[in-house]
Amino acid sequence: MAIIHPKLAQLRLSPLNQRRVKPSAVEAMADDIEAHGLLQNLVAYEDEGLLWVFAGGRRYRALKILVKRKRIKSSDTFPVELRTKEEAIELSLAENFQREDMHPADSIRAFAALRDTGMDAEEIAARFGQAVSFVYKMLRLSALAPALIDLIAKDQLSLEAARALTLTDDHSQQMKVWKAANGHAHTIRRMLTTEKVDTTSGPFLFVGREAYEAKGGTITVDLFSQGAEGFADDPELVRELAEEKLDALADEYRAIGWHEVRAALERPYDLYMKGSMYPATREPTHDEATRLTAIDAEIEAIAEAEGEDSERIDPLSDERDAITEGLRAFNREQVAVGGVALWVSHDGSLGKSFYRAKAEPKPKANHDGPVPLYSNSLFADLTRIKTRVVQEAVAADPALALDIVLDSLAGQLLHGAHSHQMAIEVQAKAVATDVAQELMATSDVLAVEDMMATRFAAIPAEGRFEAIRAMGSDDKMALLAGLVAMTVDGTVFAGGSPGQRHHQFEQIVRASGVNIASRWTAPIGLFDKMRRAAMIDLLREEVGASSAENCATIKKKADLAVNVSERLPAHWLPAPLRIGAFDRAEREPEECDADMDEDGSEQEGMIDEETA
Repeated sequence: MAIIHPKLAQLRLSPLNQRRVKPSAVEAMADDIEAHGLLQNLVAYEDEGLLWVFAGGRRYRALKILVKRKRIKSSDTFPVELRTKEEAIELSLAENFQREDMHPADSIRAFAALRDTGMDAEEIAARFGQAVSFVYKMLRLSALAPALIDLIAKDQLSLEAARALTLTDDHSQQMKVWKAANGHAHTIRRMLTTEKVDTTSGPFLFVGREAYEAKGGTITVDLFSQGAEGFADDPELVRELAEEKLDALADEYRAIGWHEVRAALERPYDLYMKGSMYPATREPTHDEATRLTAIDAEIEAIAEAEGEDSERIDPLSDERDAITEGLRAFNREQVAVGGVALWVSHDGSLGKSFYRAKAEPKPKANHDGPVPLYSNSLFADLTRIKTRVVQEAVAADPALALDIVLDSLAGQLLHGAHSHQMAIEVQAKAVATDVAQELMATSDVLAVEDMMATRFAAIPAEGRFEAIRAMGSDDKMALLAGLVAMTVDGTVFAGGSPGQRHHQFEQIVRASGVNIASRWTAPIGLFDKMRRAAMIDLLREEVGASSAENCATIKKKADLAVNVSERLPAHWLPAPLRIGAFDRAEREPEECDADMDEDGSEQEGMIDEETA
């Protein structure tokens, strides 16, 4: 018996190996080998110049899968225990009749039992011949509800789905989510992280884990994701801290005297319309010029004596770059007419852009003044809700749907209007109205595409035209109404402002006769997404100053949200949801064209405080 290290290409699967493994099991083995390496060697015999694997067939198949994935090469070597063919026959029979892999559920219970006796993960790993990281993951699975571990044992719950369920320690929630998601891992992960923020997201990285935890924020660790990252449990705290940090940085630029300073979590959509501004370059001072000359001389001398790759050159080059960079700065004239945009990049760094501000006077941002009631993203969600309600009304009114199509076609083909100015674009593109579940908690309005999928499920993909031709008039009109409804769009996207399309949308809202307040009422989730200051301003506008002042003393934001919800009048609607919110005076086509940029898209400004 000897251990050799042949190339994978020299190995073949022996006909003596009769074990049959499901493809999914081999894929899982490949994942494990990729993560932890080959923990147990193969066993083979030599015959006709090749090595035939008779023990470890699943590991061999997994290695071949990793070759296909381009994670390893056929020329890579692996440990193989060499036996004679006679020994192979005997050992293969023994393995196939006696050996049985431990089921994951048994491993979970076994590891948990060993832990309960006082053994730590390192000791368990040594005893079972497993990687410590693997043991940690199995111990994490042991914290699942016992009923879920039973389902793993019955192969009714996949390990991937079980891992996703560990994102919560609440057993009742684990069971509830498992049932609602039908055991689909991706759906489970989405449901358990909807109200969390990934610790690899830009806002969280910008804030920093230390600052977040210092304010009482907690993190749910996800041991099964790449890099063992996790999720911040308080997204509102992450947002508030990020906005506070941005505001502090913006104040520094305001103190310098910049004409306009804008700070938002997302990159402003309209930067491309503004002329970029670059710092001016000044002449170096006498001391700076002297030092630059000395650095150049030192670098030249070192390069001549030691070569251009000398390590002594790098610090000198860095110093030279620092001095040169210091010569570039915005002058007073640029600051007086310039603007600064700050945002959080996807990698958590500070995004920054300098531009020439508009010539016309603009009110400077002031923390003491009024702020918009709804953030850009919440404003967009509210208009999606309004769109969903109106879509439902259009789907129930075929005559209106036909009028909408005719209006869009006539506007474009007879009057030269642009398709993006219309409340519907005549193309096969459904408008998404997905919003966070907490914003729909008080409404039973369904997505039209779901209703259509149910009602017209019988229409076949093959032979569709014949099936539609055979429909009765009522069914055809219902189909028309539903399909048109799916394209109606009144969404104001984050960072944008209402345009001609939204004015057209308001006409459809009125024509539908829908009562939005009867289809949707403001849930607590709406106020949870608003800033404290915005909720106080809302109370002041809708209820009165005394009510606003009383609530301003409430410390916890969650309690404030409840109080605001209870004090607002019955049937109250946020401004974006009100009928007529985006009305504007009719304009001639020539005037509309003046609002188009070079690529034909409408230039929409930021949401003003009046609209918000």
